[in-house]
Amino acid sequence: MAKTALIVDDSASARFILSRLLLQHELNVDTAESAEDALQYLVQQRPDVIFMDHLMPGMDGFQAVKAIKANPATATIPIMMYTSQEGELYVGQARALGALGVLPKQVKPVEVSKVLHSLRLVPTGPQGPAEDAEPPVVGPPAAPDPMRELLEELFHQHRQALQEEIRQGYERLEVPPTQLVEPANKGPSQAILGVGLLVVALVGAWFGYLYVQASNRWSEANQRNAELLENVEQQRSIIEVQQAAALASSAKVIDSTAVVGALEWAVNQTGSYGVGEIALNDGRAESLSDLAANLQAIDFNGVIEYSIHVGRFCMVFSDQGTLMLAPDDLPVGSCSQLGWQDQQAFVLAERQTLAFANAVAQINGRASTANIEVEIVPRGQRLPSIPYPPESPEILAGDWNPRASANHRVEIRLLQR
Repeated sequence: MAKTALIVDDSASARFILSRLLLQHELNVDTAESAEDALQYLVQQRPDVIFMDHLMPGMDGFQAVKAIKANPATATIPIMMYTSQEGELYVGQARALGALGVLPKQVKPVEVSKVLHSLRLVPTGPQGPAEDAEPPVVGPPAAPDPMRELLEELFHQHRQALQEEIRQGYERLEVPPTQLVEPANKGPSQAILGVGLLVVALVGAWFGYLYVQASNRWSEANQRNAELLENVEQQRSIIEVQQAAALASSAKVIDSTAVVGALEWAVNQTGSYGVGEIALNDGRAESLSDLAANLQAIDFNGVIEYSIHVGRFCMVFSDQGTLMLAPDDLPVGSCSQLGWQDQQAFVLAERQTLAFANAVAQINGRASTANIEVEIVPRGQRLPSIPYPPESPEILAGDWNPRASANHRVEIRLLQR
């Protein structure tokens, strides 16, 4: 009997990508758009595995995992976090709540296969993974293969649309048979042949006259047909020029909208960074260079804006006197420090490695990328994307710090001039 997987994610595209990978392993796939819908689903159904997104409207993924594990009827269902969150701290938090591990949104088929084999949801072949293989804990995602698939699909759709327009244009130019003029019959009429027996002298003159007229009509017919065919060829040339212009115009539209949008979406899938890490680090330096090269290839003219946000973590002092994340069961009111002073937060947001600073300087100073400019905008902790809960005695660090992790992020915007 086929096993069943439940995907919980508010993103339709993320549900579709993972569903397609799971269906390749002959699993039944059910989906839920929110954690609340998933809990309602579990009242009646018992899937064999749950893939849980983290950031969702209403109840987030961590809260859903806690609720599922707290219910004896659902506590034994294995759960994998399916999210763009990353880092050892996040993985530790997920496992502490009962999740088996973390899959990135840019998941590869081999990673899904390893998870399913480790959970014994699909048969293990002679060369398959070992039975005691651990579910993968994936670090920073690889190159954005989904972005390439998206761009190829966009170009494919535009190509098909243009080919259909060209086909319809040629059909409209087909010449109906009634428009072609049939040349006149050059033979003499029977009436003329009849009277020719009586008036031999007139036959030659009359026949010559008819021949001349018929020849003229034949010539006129050929000329009209030639004009029609010439008009068809001219119209075809016009259509081809128009379609070539439309193709160039469509390519430009794709470059300025869909391609830029896809690039912006892809680079923002790895926006989070760990507590104590430098946001603009060597990894982002390499990503920035690749992004600038892709934008240069499509003649992008504009600004790559990096906005750095800092999360307000609930922290306590260690025995060595350094700040560390508070334990999950500590009330927020007992934190040694909740977030940072504004000036400290902006200082943290401005930090960058030498490699990243060099990458920015090369792009802003290079003649070949003169149309591309990089801007760094420290935002501090004033603009959280996920609101924090009220600071009350009932709120624990385990409820607070996952939201701080979501707000500890780098956002990239591609602003076209």
